[in-house]
Amino acid sequence: MKLELKDEQERLRDRVICTDHNIQNRTHVTGVDVSYHDDMAFGAAVTLDIDDNSVLGETQISVSEVREYIPEQFYLREGPVLERLLAEHKVTGPVLVDANGILHPRRFGLASHIGVRLNIVTIGVAKTLLLGQAQERINDTARIIDKGELVGMALWLGQRETPLYVSVGHRISLHSAVAIVRASSFPSYPEPLQLADRLSRENRRLHLADVKSAALED
Repeated sequence: MKLELKDEQERLRDRVICTDHNIQNRTHVTGVDVSYHDDMAFGAAVTLDIDDNSVLGETQISVSEVREYIPEQFYLREGPVLERLLAEHKVTGPVLVDANGILHPRRFGLASHIGVRLNIVTIGVAKTLLLGQAQERINDTARIIDKGELVGMALWLGQRETPLYVSVGHRISLHSAVAIVRASSFPSYPEPLQLADRLSRENRRLHLADVKSAALED
């Protein structure tokens, strides 16, 4: 399976578009997140109008029998959940994914994989640096270079001591990706991702409460 995923990543990575391409509405920013319990996944998508901080749409799903997490095979665990989630959610602008895009050993992380397969604008937003070296910080950013290639940007937001690592997912330039992440953060983390995280956790909490209630009734 690892070889099959690697083959698919190498086959699809040439389709990644690293320039702004048909971005419908830059202010309608969607965040997606998945919470887990055993083999259950609880996905959530929230679209926010970052001009007035209003929620435009929310979608929740629950998926059973998801794969275990295996290093370097994150897509096999979370990818199918996010693809199903986004197929049900009305996407009208960029999608923020709590994962990497081209800041990846094969230049094709989860954010790029989702973007190419669904042909949507995606941005990778990661909390840890997977690879590469951060260059000199200038204002709130520092370029991430890997093997001589610009693969992402470290971005310091609000009072965060550590940066987020922003990378192109699909159909967007790095400059625009950084600008959208910065504009959607209130103040130190992208609000669409924050809201999606809360919604997925609440979905999981309600599921576990239902399971506990059913067990007590038995």
